[in-house]
Amino acid sequence: MIKAVLFDFDGTISNRQYNAYSLFKDYFRKYFPDKNDMEFEAVLQDMMVYDCNGTIDTKYRVAPFMRKYGKDVPEDFEEVFVPFYYQYMYKYCVVKNETHEVLKKLRDSGKYKMAIISNGNSKSQHDKIDYVDVAKYFDVVMVGGDIDIQKPDRRVFDYVTDKLGVRNEECIFVGDVFSTDILGAYNAGMIPVWMKTDPEKPHDFYDGYIIDNLNQLFEILEKI
Repeated sequence: MIKAVLFDFDGTISNRQYNAYSLFKDYFRKYFPDKNDMEFEAVLQDMMVYDCNGTIDTKYRVAPFMRKYGKDVPEDFEEVFVPFYYQYMYKYCVVKNETHEVLKKLRDSGKYKMAIISNGNSKSQHDKIDYVDVAKYFDVVMVGGDIDIQKPDRRVFDYVTDKLGVRNEECIFVGDVFSTDILGAYNAGMIPVWMKTDPEKPHDFYDGYIIDNLNQLFEILEKI
């Protein structure tokens, strides 16, 4: 019996790609005033590739950008941009269209404990979660930076289930990054649900639950 529904934040509850794109668009424009719209779009799309959907440290995302566009930005670009990213990313944060409706419905059902388990910098992630006003739906909101342990380390999942007062096997975990969210939840004894944001991404070795919209969770919960 499922007693708890746990969520990743970036890319699962929030529209992470839109959030990152919006920040890059605002921040980079001052460095490329002579590029036309098509040329500037190319810069942004390159950065979206380098960004790796937020799965690597920000300084490693900046490195390939600097190799290609270093002549257009100041030498201290990394030293200035990385702190800006962590300090102000929350202002660009929006959730997916269905997020509030789904989370409220789950909460109001009274059937499930609910939690967020997010990797990342503690202040940056909590700022984003608070900015989009979703913490009110959850019994536990935990960022890896809070305890210096990040997914897929099983201890993160165990920490949260202990707080919730449920067993791992009584939980489903919804996340978009396979190596941290899906593998991590699986190894922690939970039922993983993969928020697959790229429908063309192939996979041969995972036959578990896949969704592309949070509303699809209700059908899964009815099946289990």
